[in-house]
Amino acid sequence: MEDSMDMDMSPLRPRNYLFGCELKANKDDHFKVDNDESEHQLSLRTVSLGAGAKDELHIVKAEAMSYEGSPIKVTLATLKMSVQPTVSLGGSEITPPVVLRLKCGSGPVHISGQHLVAVEEDAESEDEEEGDVTLL
Repeated sequence: MEDSMDMDMSPLRPRNYLFGCELKANKDDHFKVDNDESEHQLSLRTVSLGAGAKDELHIVKAEAMSYEGSPIKVTLATLKMSVQPTVSLGGSEITPPVVLRLKCGSGPVHISGQHLVAVEEDAESEDEEEGDVTLL
């Protein structure tokens, strides 16, 4: 009986993808994932003002679900070009869906990080056999 349990539980293997978005006064970023069997995390690394940003206060917020399943809004960064144009978030991980929003300021604000996906070992092997991906 133990052997049948081992066969049903394929090991999960992490895959990392680059993530980046630009926020402006009227442009949010909605990070959603498909309903699949994989586990997804959004790991945020840096929040930086863009070259054209005004020397005004910029407040970046994230909206997601709390551990209890209720909506929660948190401030990720408070930036000003002449004081603090960039902040490191050190890999703050959020479970999707996530809305990233510029609550104050005109932007642009750039957010970078990683999209972490835990996939089953067998599923990854099949993907690799389909062919190489061409980067533009």
